[in-house]
Amino acid sequence: MKHKTLATLGLTLTAMMLLYACAKQGYPTGGPKDETPPVVLGTTPQNGTTNFDAKEFLIMFDEYVQVKSADENILVSPPMKQKPEYSTKGRGILVKIKDTLRENTTYLFQFKEGIIDFNEGNPLKSFEYVFSTGTHIDSMTVRGKVLDAFTNQPWKEPVTVVAYFAEGDSAMRLLPSGDSVVAKEHPMYMTRCDKEGNFELNHLRQGHYLLLAYEDGDKNLRLGNTEAAAFLDTLVLAQKMPVTIIDTATQDTAATSDTTAIAANDTIAPTDSIAANDTASSPTDSIEDAERIIPVTLHISLFKQDPQRVTKCEFTKKGHIELVTQCPLSDTFALRPLYDTANHLYYKPNRTRDTLEIWTAREGCDSITLLFTDTQIDDTLKLQYREKKTATPKKPTIAEVKPSILRGRIAPTHPYFDTLWVGFENPIVDSTSGIGDSIVSILHLADSSISYCGMTLVPNIQPAGSNRAYINFIGKAGEKYKFSILPNHFTDIYGHRNADSLNINTEYTKTENYGNIILEITLDTNADTIPLLLQLTNEKGDMLQQRIVTEGGRLTFPNLKGGKYGFRAIVDSDGNHEWTPGDYWKKRQPEQIILFEKTLELRENWDMEEKWGIKQIEN
Repeated sequence: MKHKTLATLGLTLTAMMLLYACAKQGYPTGGPKDETPPVVLGTTPQNGTTNFDAKEFLIMFDEYVQVKSADENILVSPPMKQKPEYSTKGRGILVKIKDTLRENTTYLFQFKEGIIDFNEGNPLKSFEYVFSTGTHIDSMTVRGKVLDAFTNQPWKEPVTVVAYFAEGDSAMRLLPSGDSVVAKEHPMYMTRCDKEGNFELNHLRQGHYLLLAYEDGDKNLRLGNTEAAAFLDTLVLAQKMPVTIIDTATQDTAATSDTTAIAANDTIAPTDSIAANDTASSPTDSIEDAERIIPVTLHISLFKQDPQRVTKCEFTKKGHIELVTQCPLSDTFALRPLYDTANHLYYKPNRTRDTLEIWTAREGCDSITLLFTDTQIDDTLKLQYREKKTATPKKPTIAEVKPSILRGRIAPTHPYFDTLWVGFENPIVDSTSGIGDSIVSILHLADSSISYCGMTLVPNIQPAGSNRAYINFIGKAGEKYKFSILPNHFTDIYGHRNADSLNINTEYTKTENYGNIILEITLDTNADTIPLLLQLTNEKGDMLQQRIVTEGGRLTFPNLKGGKYGFRAIVDSDGNHEWTPGDYWKKRQPEQIILFEKTLELRENWDMEEKWGIKQIEN
């Protein structure tokens, strides 16, 4: 019996251990994940309180919550010198006010996803708590949408919208002097755009405002010289908040289930807390009409206003320098060497004019001091060549021992409609070739016949030189060719000649590899027509082709590969044939961009016809 009892006990212990081990594997999921944000049950003092003299207020929720990144996600208007303190109390958030409140002032706390539930981190998208130290709650609003001036899409980074109150009869004269205000003083009111670019500045005083939007990357509530900005040319008149919106912003429901619940008498009548003298700009003050009135939505274009600066300048090899700038180079930029004046420079901007390729006249130059000037910039750049370290020394090849100044730029497959061209390592300053010369032999692989043509230098190097040349040959679609460029026809800035010949094989593409887009446009312009820059773009929005348009008509964009395309039109107000961004400090708005509403899907060997009525072009 004793052995049987011990055996039974052993089995029982083993089973218990197995059950315990299985139980430790994890907990049951308990159903679907909670994705419901916290719900506000009420506040103490009540939301919308007038003659507010408390040192703290409490917001109660239906579950336990916590504050997330208060400095980033909670905005207070007007701003406080001493920041409020945020803590949890039961199922609520307790806000302690550290600063001395202004008299007769409406304060607005905006919780922009700054409150999340304790377990799953679901954010309360937006909640506003408002009170006044005076006898009434300000009830005016300014609303709008901030979009990227170039893409007409919401800005990728958070955008802060601020408003400066302009008092009295001098209000309209304050705008031109706003520079020092936005750079040195905190705004009276602020908010943040949502992910679609929408914003609401609520509970403003009645009157005019200087409105501004910017990235505020340093979070100092002042406009910096390098921050993206958007502004309006005129002051904005605040409008009455719709009554239904005021009700939503201030209505509370008392909580009774929590130990820290708000008393039953902590309820408000929001319409009673708004003073009668806070009149709307609408012709009527009746509730029925006020509920139907929707404030005007302003549209503001945001642009990057980085000042010109050099972001990179270094030797890529001896005698060759790359200089990169923050903004495109102006037509008046200048570059010259200091001290070594005989070592003059050859240089070429890239297509977007934000990079300079530079050659020194002194071959093998490994140190130089440059003076670079452009719009709002005057830099002295001292450069020293540094040999790049490699793990194992690279053995010289025949090409390195005896380099050729020619380099091929023809791919194995070449568009049949495009010009053939080759490049040079250094700027070319002398050539014996011309259009009528026969320095290029062409082997037609289809029938083994041979023909000859010349080459034409392209003067694209400043102060005088070329780094590429076109082959004067028109081939046939679908045909294969071998090009041989004979030696001793070109001389570079160092006196080197192309001692070697260059052989290139390529096949011309076929016409059926491409499609065409035919766009018929009509213009609805003002009396003084401003030229449009009509740009064909790829799916990413990169410009592929540009046409200058002054009147309606049909435009053909031929030889396009299959894919997605779009169009945009730029109102070229300054006539520089490129988009000009805004500049807050010069009070210059970005040039208007009008986007074609469709994305075009083009197939190969297909013609697509579209119509575009371009409207609302402003001077």
